[in-house]
Amino acid sequence: MIVLVMSLATFAQQLATLNHNDSITVYYGMNALQQAHTAAVNGDIITLSSGIFNAVNITKAVSIRGAGAWVDTSGNSNTVLYNDFTLNVQNDTLYHLTLEGLYFTNTVRYNTVYNPQFNKCHFTQFISGDGTVGSMHNATVINCIIENWSNYGTNNNGWAAQGSQFYNSVLLDGGDFGPDSFVNCIIRQHPQTSYITGRLFQNCILYGNYSYLSQYMSGNGNTSFNCMYVNVSSDNLYSDTPNHILWNRSGLSTIFNNFNGTYTSTTTFELQDSIATNYLGVDGTQIGIYGGLHPFSPKITSPVIRSINVAQRNNSEGKLEVNIEMIAEDE
Repeated sequence: MIVLVMSLATFAQQLATLNHNDSITVYYGMNALQQAHTAAVNGDIITLSSGIFNAVNITKAVSIRGAGAWVDTSGNSNTVLYNDFTLNVQNDTLYHLTLEGLYFTNTVRYNTVYNPQFNKCHFTQFISGDGTVGSMHNATVINCIIENWSNYGTNNNGWAAQGSQFYNSVLLDGGDFGPDSFVNCIIRQHPQTSYITGRLFQNCILYGNYSYLSQYMSGNGNTSFNCMYVNVSSDNLYSDTPNHILWNRSGLSTIFNNFNGTYTSTTTFELQDSIATNYLGVDGTQIGIYGGLHPFSPKITSPVIRSINVAQRNNSEGKLEVNIEMIAEDE
């Protein structure tokens, strides 16, 4: 199991590359992301080195790829976006917003966004913006950790996030779910039972302090499959059908190796062996973030910037040569 270590490690020289129609432009320094986003158009790719960057309000359907949200045991550094910012991207039939391998230190607000995808990111706070204006539609969240998630909306559409899908992710404060689905997730449950009734929970681990909440889940015969509710007053098994099972367990320490409800930089959410082998999801793999189709991993799927060499002086043509090495994590 990979141990994740949080760090605000600084790259020797932060840079962003903007890929537009096979032409690459390089920007330097903490404002490099802001400059790249200003120059970008829908469909462009922005790749960030490790280091700390000033965030920017994202208004374009671009892909922003960092070096990773966590510092891992092999010494790879992370990409950190600093300051609050807002996602407000209008619908585009060809392109959608993608964020991958980024650690957000401050608040990320979503207003109007269509079909965004968030991969291997760490959100300190990921919340709805002005719920009277717009909604986030059909978001896909994969291998993310969200310390605080809010889906509250005051518009006529109800919930601010419409049709979100979470896979192999962790919500450490999971209130205001809305019309979402959760597969192989770990979630701290909001006390209001209306936030869980009617949602899809599959192969998930939910925890909280409300001993009767599990009984509401057990009544969700069409939506809650092979899930575990932790920290209740008893250790019982609720089963409406052979495919709909809710396991009740007392105490997080009996479920996880190193998670007791307080998240730290070394928390991996690894299950106890007895839980991992005896409590299986509908697909026969373990419940929680290491089972299913998208087992949790900090490794970035897209190429990342690993080294930069800048010449000491301009060449004979008056240009400064910069060599950037980009590799995939599996190389």
